[in-house]
Amino acid sequence: MALLTTGMYGQMNVYSPFARYGIGNLDQQGTFRTRAMGGISSGIRDNMTLNYLTPASYSSIDTTSFLFDFGLTYGVVGLKGDGLSYTSQDVNFTHLMMGFPIMKGWGVMAAILPFSNGSYNIGFESPGTGVTGSTYENHFGSGGYQRVLLGTGFKPLPYLSAGINLFYMFGEISRVNDFIFTGDNNYFNTRKQSTSSLKGLGYEASMQFMLPLSGNRFVNAGLTWTPAYDLRTGNDDLTLRYSYVAYNSNLLARDTLTFSSNSTTSRMPHSLRAGIALGKTDKFTAGADLVYTKWSEASFPGTYGTYSDALSLHAGVEYIPDKYSNYGFFDRMEYRIGCRYGESYTLFDGDNVKEYGITFGTGIPMRRSRSRISLVVDLSTRGNGEGAVPREQRISIGASLNLYDYWFIKRQYD
Repeated sequence: MALLTTGMYGQMNVYSPFARYGIGNLDQQGTFRTRAMGGISSGIRDNMTLNYLTPASYSSIDTTSFLFDFGLTYGVVGLKGDGLSYTSQDVNFTHLMMGFPIMKGWGVMAAILPFSNGSYNIGFESPGTGVTGSTYENHFGSGGYQRVLLGTGFKPLPYLSAGINLFYMFGEISRVNDFIFTGDNNYFNTRKQSTSSLKGLGYEASMQFMLPLSGNRFVNAGLTWTPAYDLRTGNDDLTLRYSYVAYNSNLLARDTLTFSSNSTTSRMPHSLRAGIALGKTDKFTAGADLVYTKWSEASFPGTYGTYSDALSLHAGVEYIPDKYSNYGFFDRMEYRIGCRYGESYTLFDGDNVKEYGITFGTGIPMRRSRSRISLVVDLSTRGNGEGAVPREQRISIGASLNLYDYWFIKRQYD
């Protein structure tokens, strides 16, 4: 698992100017089933889905089952602003999860998930004045943060389930700022680079309320609370001057001007997710979620950014024509659509940037099995392209393999 995430992290090639602030761009969370439905999760509950955003749902895992879910995404990002445009792309690991029952009404889940990424590459040239001539600034970021998660959900009452996730957050983001005199190679250039690492423990608790109705209909409501938590933080800052050889991009005559290394504490904010889902079992599901995070109480020493509270709204539906059809393959497929609205947790040029997204997806059942392949297409827009705020448009295509295996069953025939 560790080697897998290292390999996928190395392929991050999408550069976003919004990732320069705070702890970078926050990854879209959830399995591909819930992401295709706009990112809802609070009311989602069934025995074939690992819904880690609402740990109370783990109690729905069958007593004879073992679930495994692994996903990848391919994304293309286009940036526009100030008459310029830029496109980048990447292949990224999204989740690796497994779940199994302890007993009826009690399930356990483990996962490793990316949380944020800090990849950006910003450059601009200034004509300069006096004898120094033109200068070029380049700001580059890389790295990100991940979470390892272990959770359990228990159903103490017929219409109530409770759950908790314990997680360990870790990773680092590196930032490099170059100030280069392009008019004359005889000048020494300046580089400021920093590395911020985070690691620490946190938890989130949730409850689900289930109301079964006649005709296999249902209404589920959920609530998940993540308290604020502290992370041990290490910051290394280095300033050096150097001469630059343009034809082979080598740095020569490096001279360290300043270096500092310190340990401190970062503060992650508390968050609340609430929502509802209703529908008919194995036929139709519709739901909506609201997520509020009090980012104004966050603190990340050694990073850029002013943080503001963020609200996001999610809504989506799923439809299955005939889940148990013997002959119609397309009748057994799951069709999903959703939308979302979100606010950025950092101010960009003094503004809270809005993001809008629409999602599509499908679940493809595998023959003679309860396993399936889930596909999702996510189209999103962030920023308006006016002034210093660029317009970022992203198309993301994801695929995950959801394996459902029967365990603890003694075979009568081999």
